[in-house]
Amino acid sequence: MRNKQLAVVALAALVALSGCSMLSGPVTFSAEKATVSDQALSETNYEKVSVNEQVINRTFSAAGQSKNVTVTNWVAQYDRTVDLGPLGSQRAAVFSAVATPQVKVLGQGPFNPVAKYNNTQLVMLLQQNYQSVNSIQHQSNYTTTMLGHNTSVGKFSAKATLKGGQSMDVYVHVTKVQDGDDYVVAVAVYPQRIDDQEAPRVKTLMQGVQHGNSSA
Repeated sequence: MRNKQLAVVALAALVALSGCSMLSGPVTFSAEKATVSDQALSETNYEKVSVNEQVINRTFSAAGQSKNVTVTNWVAQYDRTVDLGPLGSQRAAVFSAVATPQVKVLGQGPFNPVAKYNNTQLVMLLQQNYQSVNSIQHQSNYTTTMLGHNTSVGKFSAKATLKGGQSMDVYVHVTKVQDGDDYVVAVAVYPQRIDDQEAPRVKTLMQGVQHGNSSA
């Protein structure tokens, strides 16, 4: 469970960057780090798994010219051990914060598709949190605050398979805000059986997200 990655972090490198062929030299876009505050982690009993850069390089060709484009995202992952009854205790409650940059060329954009994706579109990209996540269904929306922005959080039900092969019903919470020059996406996945205790923790974690100079 500690090797989970978010598919959403690769989005910024999958878009065609209009106007790149008109620039000289490589084009670089870098996000600032997004993490969760120590206070929020302490209140929720979550632990840091990793905070890593993800650097993606692509070469785009147009008008007989090639352009090297580098996009740097940040992925912070946290989890906690929960009691799954007959399945025992596992680190099956997961929270991730992803920072991905705006992509603008010659004043045009943004070209990062995260800018236009709603919560439903984002959650469809998050299947790598578990071995597999399927049967995703929207359940509800609620509002919270992240990085000083009021934001709508989508709550979805899904079927998930843990690395040990066990299948369970989970809830997925996802939201996105634009903060400065970056988009920050927060995602939580946990077993439905612990919804009463875990949903408040997710709100605390989202409210505890830090970005840029405030991030640890």
